[in-house]
Amino acid sequence: MSWSKMREYILHISLALFIWGLYWTITGGYWVLQSTGFIKKDPGMDYLTAWAGDWNYWFLIIGVFIAIAGGWYVFDTLRKRLKFEEYINSESKREFVNNLRELEEISYKLGEKYQNRLEEKKREWRVK
Repeated sequence: MSWSKMREYILHISLALFIWGLYWTITGGYWVLQSTGFIKKDPGMDYLTAWAGDWNYWFLIIGVFIAIAGGWYVFDTLRKRLKFEEYINSESKREFVNNLRELEEISYKLGEKYQNRLEEKKREWRVK
């Protein structure tokens, strides 16, 4: 799958990364706190963490970074979608043309579906 096709799924990919990072952070954090005696054992959580052993330290560290990166991309993609909708649904041609450069950048980053919507709106407003 090419990057241009993957851009349409960036929200889904980043949401999955955020959830995965959150899972590793929670389970790794539980294991570290439980192994140091800070909290009591929980059989359900032990089942989730026992297989990894000392790797849970790494899962905690890596999970924090994955959760932050995934969360940022979720936030950024949603922000770009909202901005795109605001600009594309403008009532005046002047406002549309003033925001056209930013619209083109956003539509490129969001994928082919948004690029097609922009092209359709450009034809509607008769803008090149």
